[in-house]
Amino acid sequence: MNLGPFTHTTRPASARRSGALAGTAALLLTFSAAACGTADPKTTPAPTETATATAVPATGDTPAAGTGGSVPDAAPAVAPARPAVGSTQWPQLTWYTAEESGQKQNDPARIWRRTTAGAWQVVRSGRPENGKALNGPLAVSPDGRRAAWMEGSARRLVISAFDGTKRHVIPTQGQQTCAPSWLDSGRVLYGLGREKELTLIAVNADGTGQKVLATHHPKCPTVSGGWIAQVGAQTVAIGDERGVRRAISPRLPAGLVIGGVAAISGNGQTLVISAHTTSPGGCGCAWRFRNYRLDAASGAVTELAPLDPAWKQPTGHGQAIDGLVLADGGLVVQVNAGTPSDGAPAYRLVRYTASGRVLATASVPAGQPWGGLLG
Repeated sequence: MNLGPFTHTTRPASARRSGALAGTAALLLTFSAAACGTADPKTTPAPTETATATAVPATGDTPAAGTGGSVPDAAPAVAPARPAVGSTQWPQLTWYTAEESGQKQNDPARIWRRTTAGAWQVVRSGRPENGKALNGPLAVSPDGRRAAWMEGSARRLVISAFDGTKRHVIPTQGQQTCAPSWLDSGRVLYGLGREKELTLIAVNADGTGQKVLATHHPKCPTVSGGWIAQVGAQTVAIGDERGVRRAISPRLPAGLVIGGVAAISGNGQTLVISAHTTSPGGCGCAWRFRNYRLDAASGAVTELAPLDPAWKQPTGHGQAIDGLVLADGGLVVQVNAGTPSDGAPAYRLVRYTASGRVLATASVPAGQPWGGLLG
């Protein structure tokens, strides 16, 4: 694969990951309930952005004194100052909830912010896609102000403000595409073509500055912290737009397969990865998930303690989905406490030390199963 050359852009500490081909059945099954609207855009205008600051009481926040950690703490990764080094305080977290189109409440998409008291406040709401069918998930920028998606029927990439205004359309020539991901709050990565022959393209949020970053790419990448990651069964390769590239061979226990990258620090030194056992037929419901903090330079891994001892069995619980690497080397990880057979995720947010010990857990906004950690 070819991951360079890249053009330089500013990197935030957090960015969204990319899914598989947006036109595949897997994405449609996973996200159609959360992201596909049915309203006629001619009769349902997109609402203006709101700043309602509606507080939702925290539920299910718990301190925890779990165990974990298989190697000594690595050097702290560079990240925004949240919280102070050595603090057990939660950083400020931002959560995105997909629009519940077709549901009884017909909720709009929302941006939530977690207060220091542990409550969730709605700080922005809107219907970016305005009833259009999507091929894959809606991708929200790290600052929560923009959205990007692949429009199903028109086969085009659309980038807009979170309220659906200021739209910019990039044609995709009817090709299959990777779901868009945000390299930072002003730049989007997407892919065209089929698996093993993908072309990865970056574009500014206003539709300008298109740049081919890679050709003949094997599959849709993961994007986090401004880094573009490609996962193999036993390897992870990361690259950025400046041409910095790194191949990593995590020192995982025998019998585990890398499942995905949940987070990458802004300097590319620290990753959070999920790995799992295999099972006959490939059903994830019989996998044991194990999550690790990975040092990119050495390949050394620190296992993150599971929230529930039962997850040490092949139950399909506990995959790391997303996360943040903090200034002290600690982590906030979005963990799916559900299983593949549940039909909807059951996310928990977990605050880990750099050594993999659980400091505390927190709930996501109540009644909002479809969503993700923004920062």
